[in-house]
Amino acid sequence: MRYALTSRWGAALAPALALAIVLAIALILAIPGMSADTAPKKDEPVEKVRTNRYPVPEDWKAPDQEKAIKRAQQEIPFVKDVKLEDKALRQQRLRALGIGIKDIPASYFWLDSPLVNTYEDKYKPVRFMHTKHAAALEGNCVLCHHYRPADVNMPETVACRACHQEAFNPEAPDRIGLKAAYHQQCMDCHKKMNQGPVSCTGCHAEKHVDHQKLVQLPPNPTPTQVTQECLRCHEDAGKDMLTSAHWLWRGPSPYTVGQEKQVMDGKATNTINNFCIAVPSNEPRCTSCHAGYGWKDNTFDFTDMSKMDCLICHDTTGSYKKAPPKAGMPAPEVDLTYVAQNVGSTSRNSCGECHFQGGGGDSVKHADMCSVLRYPKRNCDIHMGGYDFSCTECHKTNNHKISGRSSSVPVAEGARSCVDCHTNKPHYGENILDHHLNKHCDHLDCSTCHSPVYSKCKATKTWWDWSLAGDKERKPQKDKFGEPDYNWMKGEFCWKEAAKPEYAWYNGYVDRVRIGDVVDHTGAKVTQDMSQKDKMDGRYINLATPLGSMKDPESKISPFKIMRGIQPIDAKYDYLLVPHLFPSSKDDMTAYWKSTDWQAAFKAGMKAVNLEYSGEYDWVRTTMHWRIQHEVMPKESALSCVHCHESLKEDKTCDRCHQDNRDMDFKKMVKDGADFSFMKEQGRDVEHLIGTTDYIDFKALGYKGDPIIHGGRFKLLPLGQTAEKSKE
Repeated sequence: MRYALTSRWGAALAPALALAIVLAIALILAIPGMSADTAPKKDEPVEKVRTNRYPVPEDWKAPDQEKAIKRAQQEIPFVKDVKLEDKALRQQRLRALGIGIKDIPASYFWLDSPLVNTYEDKYKPVRFMHTKHAAALEGNCVLCHHYRPADVNMPETVACRACHQEAFNPEAPDRIGLKAAYHQQCMDCHKKMNQGPVSCTGCHAEKHVDHQKLVQLPPNPTPTQVTQECLRCHEDAGKDMLTSAHWLWRGPSPYTVGQEKQVMDGKATNTINNFCIAVPSNEPRCTSCHAGYGWKDNTFDFTDMSKMDCLICHDTTGSYKKAPPKAGMPAPEVDLTYVAQNVGSTSRNSCGECHFQGGGGDSVKHADMCSVLRYPKRNCDIHMGGYDFSCTECHKTNNHKISGRSSSVPVAEGARSCVDCHTNKPHYGENILDHHLNKHCDHLDCSTCHSPVYSKCKATKTWWDWSLAGDKERKPQKDKFGEPDYNWMKGEFCWKEAAKPEYAWYNGYVDRVRIGDVVDHTGAKVTQDMSQKDKMDGRYINLATPLGSMKDPESKISPFKIMRGIQPIDAKYDYLLVPHLFPSSKDDMTAYWKSTDWQAAFKAGMKAVNLEYSGEYDWVRTTMHWRIQHEVMPKESALSCVHCHESLKEDKTCDRCHQDNRDMDFKKMVKDGADFSFMKEQGRDVEHLIGTTDYIDFKALGYKGDPIIHGGRFKLLPLGQTAEKSKE
């Protein structure tokens, strides 16, 4: 000891103190695996880990992509001689032969030939949607397939690389090479038609540079030192990031009613939900998913680029992770130098590190995003499981601004929709069903048919009752999905798997309740002692309401997960309360997760958002609409006609209007689609959906009933009949 115990009290306490020290040492030695030699010392460095936490499963493949890669690797005989023919005459001949879109053997190609990379290999291969292009050109094949091989035993149309191969090919010195042919044909057509990409990265993803020798860091660098090393070469990227939504957690909200010109809306400022409720006063926990380091409170400096976390998005090793309650700081076992030397393009793993964990856990918040999407099956998501899409294949990025928007959060840096790739007439066939499905695209969002159930890969939370939090004696029970029904820190939950969406008219705009907004909670109040059933039945305050109507031509029927729950409201001021949940320090007794004192938590939370707390609170029902946009099923698993149109179950089907003398089985055609019996066999919780008709509930959407019988939203029945006349 530094000072001798010379006083009378010190002398008396010395034996007891010595005994306490001996007992403490004995206790340490009694801990399994712990000894005086192995007990961690305060300044002892943590052993670094380079293990990939998300390795590709040995049995995982993206089957559609595998087939495309195999096609790209097939050797094709060189076509030396071609038949010269006027293009207009050639197209007439092809039409006469009946050659068209139906004859395309593969709708998707992976353009990956070594002939293109002879002199440089800077970009990744191109995904080429063959059928889409053919349909957009109205089946005019000769616009790309200029000539046919002179050999009559060869097909009318051949792959580009059959005629165009190496540049300066002595066997065909007058032909340009494959790379030039691609660029000339594609870019010239895009420019001429004034649509389609013309830049390098518009078609390709750029290959990342090997950073093994470029990155220069000291031993055991700090996170800030890593960022400063990144900025040494990528200062412009850092400046772009300064104004991005992923950095600021706020930004423009052009699709929020009344806030179209705002740039301050977002999770960091005024967004409130019925999951974890709000970020302010809870930053150290919430900002575990921030693309930065050290956002602990409202003093965080958003102009300091050295606090950016480049690794959370650009890690390719799978070993990088954040320490959950540490305000975005990396876990101490992460080898920062190793990760920095192996950075690259973003991936499902890097994006999912945050987005799969929304709401504080895997699949809690989002109805259509969970960790299964790291390596999903084809039936779980056709894009990621079938074609091995990364997130940025759809969510294109420009200067660190990421396109795409959600119905649940206001910030948008660019719109993204299915029609960007598939066009507004995505059914490229030439039969009667394709015609009607394309007409449906004027009235239905693509996901309405192609995502007949949500959270089919993993259960998602659909009910969260904060009023019951705080009972440390209550033991959580697992439901049939293996999910807990309770957590003393958060309250009571309900979960659903493979759930049927709820449908609403949606024109892209959302009405939101923000922090500080006065709300009418008449009929929405509940008490803690009410049963769960009574709490669920009644009026709800909707925090995010999609806008649209049946008579609005811009509105489409869209699928949503509706999150329901119970959260606090100020009984006097009528605005929803922000609780301070996560303790900012070990001495912070105002945090609910420290003291289980709602009064202290509300007082501290409302102070953080600069709003007065009256000292009185109630519990109210709230809902949020979460639009379903991922977990898109293959086309063969989309809803069938019969799922929605109950009238097609009868003897009369398409032959209500069309003559039943075609080479087509109408009854089979209207029933082809999602098979809920098969989904049940695969372990999905869909037994209640087997045999369902009127799937989207036409009356709830404003129709009189099945539009086939009662007419559509803008037109009467064919030939001007009314529903009453049709009955005659």
